[in-house]
Amino acid sequence: MTALNSNKKNTLGLDHIPANRALIDQLFSHGQITRQARDEALKILIPHNHWGLWVARLLLGLGVCFVLSGIVYFFAFNWAKMPPHFKLGLIEFGLITSLISAYFCSLSKLSGQLSLLSASVLVGVFLAVFGQIYQTGADAYQLFMMWALLTLGWTIISNFATHWIFWLSITNIFIVLWWDQAVLPERENEPFILVLMILFNTTALVGREYCAPKPKFHWLNFGWTRWVLLVASLILMLAPMLILIVEPDEANTSLLLGALLGAIGHVAIYFYYRTRIKDMWSLAAVVISTSILIEVVVIKSISEILNREEAAMFLMMGLMTIGVVTGLTLFLRRLTEQLEIENA
Repeated sequence: MTALNSNKKNTLGLDHIPANRALIDQLFSHGQITRQARDEALKILIPHNHWGLWVARLLLGLGVCFVLSGIVYFFAFNWAKMPPHFKLGLIEFGLITSLISAYFCSLSKLSGQLSLLSASVLVGVFLAVFGQIYQTGADAYQLFMMWALLTLGWTIISNFATHWIFWLSITNIFIVLWWDQAVLPERENEPFILVLMILFNTTALVGREYCAPKPKFHWLNFGWTRWVLLVASLILMLAPMLILIVEPDEANTSLLLGALLGAIGHVAIYFYYRTRIKDMWSLAAVVISTSILIEVVVIKSISEILNREEAAMFLMMGLMTIGVVTGLTLFLRRLTEQLEIENA
């Protein structure tokens, strides 16, 4: 009876199995469906005009980027020739126009989401121009702080992954500038900014992984959102460990804490994407980051043994790089095979 209940619990209904190309290819490779059925299923999942829709969205996004860049360069080039009221009025006109466009196009469409993103960008332009005209004397971190606060509401209602990544970028810049201009840390506490950045960006990654599977946050369920946050987190985790290896004399409490968080983060990320999500691209990013760390450790050790003899050092560094890349390739190939077997 217990085994029967267990089998029922382990049995998934069709509504819980995602229909994607990987599933279709697996069914075809195991002989569960014919080639004709496979082709028909792929036509439904990936329509023939899918590439046209992708190109149209790409061109729309590039068009918005070029228009916003043009506005910024317009002010930079004609700054001295424009009166203050014209500068602010033109930006306000663009801001209001973007909001009206977002309202009428609807935030459920890409055009409306890009319009709202344009409004968020113009908020930053307005704050920068306002500060230049009236010489408020505010530090740069205050501009990015107000920019992030004023656009947070729009970011929440946008349901647009690009808008969230843009807001996170602004907030990251604010944190760095705030640490440098407001906190004014002593030399031994300077590396603590890496701890703050690791915690902030890792929290964003955890939030993404928690929310993405839910239907309400379907707009987050794109692979690139995971990779952007994951790569940013891994770089920040790797930085204090590399500094500690290359410059051990600079070791202090802040740097050691950052290195500890980096090591724990690498292990946690690897096991999460190995056992829970089973995403090969994420695992490859973690393995590459770890390989960089290993190579730096070995090169540092070799340089100390050889007393910095350049010819021998470059030879050993080349051999070490070849060895690490070879080992990385073999490990990733084996890991890919294991994942294919587990997902079969």
